[in-house]
Amino acid sequence: MTDRLTDDERRRLDELAKEVLAYYAFKRPPVAIERILQEPPTNLIEAIDVSDLSIVFGIGEHRYEYRMAMARLLYREICRSNDERLAGLPTGNEASRYFAATLLMPRQWVLKAARHPFITLERLSADFQVPPYVMAARLAQLGRRVRGME
Repeated sequence: MTDRLTDDERRRLDELAKEVLAYYAFKRPPVAIERILQEPPTNLIEAIDVSDLSIVFGIGEHRYEYRMAMARLLYREICRSNDERLAGLPTGNEASRYFAATLLMPRQWVLKAARHPFITLERLSADFQVPPYVMAARLAQLGRRVRGME
């Protein structure tokens, strides 16, 4: 069985991420993933106690990796929801990684930030609080390149 997402699945995940962002009226990075987990949209999931998660997610090779892990956790919890509207969401690893990237690095925010003439991969990574390799993958997915990408 393949873990590859279809265009329709990507669209659904994009829409879900936009819905979450709109619920909180976030306008710029970084997305407050801890707040989303502690105070989730009531129509998606129950609150998750993140007080102990920082210990588990805090150990990693890359700075900000814990934020990606928390966003993947959010997606897994959403997939467990009984909401019929969410039925049929893809549940594989690629889906949770794609959702995490879409939520923490929204398309329009990344495209706007990447337009700045002196922006670097490291700066975008710090601004969005995601590991550089994740930001590089998102930029490539969106067809953009910035200084520092190999």
